Amino acid sequence: MRLSPVVRRIAIAAGLGVGTTGVLSGILLLGPLASSILLAVVFAVVWPLAAVIRQVNDDAPFQSPVIVAAASAAAVLCLPGLVRMLAWGALGLAAALVLAAVFVLIDLVVPERRPRLSRQQRTLTRMSETHFFEDEALIASLKCPLSIEELCGVWAETATQLAQGAGPRDRQAVAEVRRICLDEFERRNPDGFHRWLDAGAPANPSSYLLPTPGDGPTTL
Repeated sequence: MRLSPVVRRIAIAAGLGVGTTGVLSGILLLGPLASSILLAVVFAVVWPLAAVIRQVNDDAPFQSPVIVAAASAAAVLCLPGLVRMLAWGALGLAAALVLAAVFVLIDLVVPERRPRLSRQQRTLTRMSETHFFEDEALIASLKCPLSIEELCGVWAETATQLAQGAGPRDRQAVAEVRRICLDEFERRNPDGFHRWLDAGAPANPSSYLLPTPGDGPTTL
């Protein structure tokens, strides 16, 4: 059974509250100096391991090796603290519950942060944005006053590109380019445009749209 996001947030906040109580109890049990040494040793051991895992695996379930190392060090210090709290009996349990309730209240008040993208997702986003701007530049170039002969050449090139098997991104750009060409064909030579459509829209529309000797003037 899957828990709702609110229940998961409450459970995580309560766990952090109990963990914080255990860390504070561990510091009281071991003393500041011993606790600092334990935290430093565990952090120094876990950080390079987490960094190596994050480097070789793009699908690692964590974002920052520093956070993993810090959490591991806190967990190691938390264990003896929780044991000490159990020895305190009802007093230790009450302290853990109070701090858990405080963390839950803070979590409910603070707005939820947007999840951070992984390195692979950020790379794909940057690539998509680059491709978008490239496509926009291509489309913008077609909005300049090209001649109808040049537009016919563009249409023939896109037909060849589609026949050779274009990818999803290229197909999207080609569709927009062809839409612009169709608008220009109809605007500049509506009669030839309709004759071309009636003929089944061949790959090369120049024979229908370009003027032939003896024809009247056509807007190019």
